Amino acid sequence: MDIGIIYNLADDLLKGGELDRLADGEVLDTAQAVKVALERNGHRVGIHNVCRDGLAVLAQYGALFNLAESTVGSAVTEDAIAEKLEEMGLIFTGAGSVALRKCANKAWTKALLISQDIPTPRYQIVRSEGETVTGLEYPLIVKPVGEDGSIGIDDDSVVWDERGLERKVMQILRMYRQPALVEEFIDGREINAALIGNGEDARVLPLSEIIFPADEGRPRILSFAAEWLAGSYAYLNTGSRCPADLDARSEAAIKAIAIRACRVVGCSDYARVDMRLRGDTPYVLEVNPNPCINPQDSGFIASARVAGFSYAEIVDEILACALARGRAEARQSAPACHGALLPAEVAG
Repeated sequence: MDIGIIYNLADDLLKGGELDRLADGEVLDTAQAVKVALERNGHRVGIHNVCRDGLAVLAQYGALFNLAESTVGSAVTEDAIAEKLEEMGLIFTGAGSVALRKCANKAWTKALLISQDIPTPRYQIVRSEGETVTGLEYPLIVKPVGEDGSIGIDDDSVVWDERGLERKVMQILRMYRQPALVEEFIDGREINAALIGNGEDARVLPLSEIIFPADEGRPRILSFAAEWLAGSYAYLNTGSRCPADLDARSEAAIKAIAIRACRVVGCSDYARVDMRLRGDTPYVLEVNPNPCINPQDSGFIASARVAGFSYAEIVDEILACALARGRAEARQSAPACHGALLPAEVAG
């Protein structure tokens, strides 16, 4: 097939700081890796920055591999791009516009989870400086409500008193120009669940655990430095273990929660759910549609490899899921609505 790979990068910094752009740059490496994988599988492939090339050029492709994100340099959001692709009737990988819109707002996601009795830390949204936070127990963690990739999360994001809370909230409001999400901090094991597929064919890949530095002076969090600042203490001393060392009961509970969380927000084709354990209960921190699939450091790809996939195989599997879903929607004479991950059972 003729496959287009799309991503979204712009030249101007609209919010955040210059270091935040490190999270944007990885998409270029990922796009090239996906291109090589697809070509290895026999496809003809083109790559397009939708900020530069526009969307009209995409009509030539039989399907699109969508790597577009809401980057710090672009006013064009990933859900808006997906919505345009839906209007054009194009098949593309990953979540549709509605699911992307829900997950881009952590408060919206958490409200949906709570509505379905899926555990998630208690929280409050702070929209202005001086706003009072009530009903939550310290320690708390403070993050931008609409960023991913650990953007805006540093060692001082975990706060222990009102003074620290006010300082961090003010920083989020001013630097990221959006409300702050304040939630109770769960200092437990952090587990990532990667999912692949749709309908009864969906399954959870081997679970992965984030391994934090054994340093009592630092909070156990996946900070921006741990993800992006090569050479920093957090980057060098934060790792992962896949498969995670879990008993059968905990593993089953985590997989079941991951499936339900993706179902609630309407993810398609592939996703990742980040959780923390408090006792035997998994609490959902985030649902990530279209998670990073960089071959070098992606948790999703690490889980796929433990499951037996090569990089080219998992890329082709994601594409196959999108094609099958798109054809099923066409047979039903439905618009490109992107269905949820709705497995009949949780597979290991």
